[in-house]
Amino acid sequence: MDFWHALAGWADRWPDKPAVISPRGELTYAQLAGRAQHLAGTLHQLAQQRVGILTSDPITMAVAFHGAALAGKTLVVLDPAWPAALLHSMIRTLNCSHVMANDVLELAPRIPATTLRIPDTSDAGPWVAHEHPDGRELLIICTSGTTSRPKAIIRSAASWQDSVAGGACVLEATEEAITLSPGPISHGLGLYSLVESIHTGGTFAGTGRWNVQDTRSLLGRVRCNRIVSVPTILDRLLAQVEAELLSTIRWVVSGGESLSAPLVARLYGLPALDSCVEYFGSSEHSLIAYSYREPEEQNGGRFSGRLFPGVSIHLHDLDPDTGIGTVYVDSPFNAAGYDPQTVPPIARCNNSTSILDMAIQSTDQRITFIRRDDGMLNLHGNNIHPSELLDVLSKLNVHQAKIRLESIEGELRLVAYVRSPVLEREILQNAFAKQLPIFKMPHEVIFLEDWPQAFSGKTSVAHLADDAPEIVKRIRLR
Repeated sequence: MDFWHALAGWADRWPDKPAVISPRGELTYAQLAGRAQHLAGTLHQLAQQRVGILTSDPITMAVAFHGAALAGKTLVVLDPAWPAALLHSMIRTLNCSHVMANDVLELAPRIPATTLRIPDTSDAGPWVAHEHPDGRELLIICTSGTTSRPKAIIRSAASWQDSVAGGACVLEATEEAITLSPGPISHGLGLYSLVESIHTGGTFAGTGRWNVQDTRSLLGRVRCNRIVSVPTILDRLLAQVEAELLSTIRWVVSGGESLSAPLVARLYGLPALDSCVEYFGSSEHSLIAYSYREPEEQNGGRFSGRLFPGVSIHLHDLDPDTGIGTVYVDSPFNAAGYDPQTVPPIARCNNSTSILDMAIQSTDQRITFIRRDDGMLNLHGNNIHPSELLDVLSKLNVHQAKIRLESIEGELRLVAYVRSPVLEREILQNAFAKQLPIFKMPHEVIFLEDWPQAFSGKTSVAHLADDAPEIVKRIRLR
């Protein structure tokens, strides 16, 4: 069943059931279907196939997604965290002559497109239906990418429908699920959990971006029984949200990076928890493999699990000694590929595709993924490649730098260590803000007179004390 027919079916069955709840309000299934149908009437009149959405509000995203699905349009998800120059460039590159948003008056002067306001008017049933090919473009999602320019990934309607159907049982997405998603709604995990929840008849509660006060507020309004998030935000939830507000959580779903054993043990301290499942996937492949985690397990920082039903993999360039190879995925969930205007084509082998993940396949249905060698960091669900920050610094004539994630007083911070004459804080802030989203700006830049050395003689900047003789100056950027 396609996404619009699923929504219309739930709207007929449970018109007054909450579909989406956000800090701004909530929509029932009937209200969501009514607004989406009203929006589809506007979108039908547009000659262009692609239409953008720029929002951090889950209600706006839900209406935009289902309105575009009903109208047969391609929804291009734009990230509110992008710098203005990157936003302008991506809108032009992806042929978005129209962009939907909450506040078009504020947005209109900032983007090179016609702005459309998401309606707060609802059509009444009966719900209309239009048939569209399953193989059509449904969605374009943009990843962080290996540089500051994102990769635009084309998802067909069939691939996402198959993904939701194939993963719902494993990921506990059911009619009774009341799902909290306390992260960015414009990123893959947040958007997927929103669509998945509505498609399966559950209730979605989302903040649109991480904010502890908004999260507390939502948990006070609705007793969620399911959480979908990345490990760093799960850790923050346990540390910053009162235990009583989490006392009804039965299912935890995690993605983006592997859960640490201590975090799994803490999650099982929730009194109602039945299961904790993590999955391995990507925007290019959607769901690949999953693992039910137990509190006493140790995973060594690697993901190891079973393939989702319908997914198969094979390995290229297999190392005969270690069994490690490059993963190629054959799956009905696979994306169509990258938009050709943004990056080179995705790697292919017949029906399989690869983004060059490395893994060991122990049986036909079990796989262990190896950490990438490119040094990718994950901060609160955002992929950050050190090369992105190094490129910004090099334009400031800083050519010796190391980028790290460090835990400082329980908070993960992005730190740049540089061997360079000291630069002014304003110069650094302006350089990063013009070229990268705010979540990729270092929290701190530490200027060093020389690289410190470990006992082995290798460079080591880990956990430098404040009074370390190598430190010339620390500059906080955010």
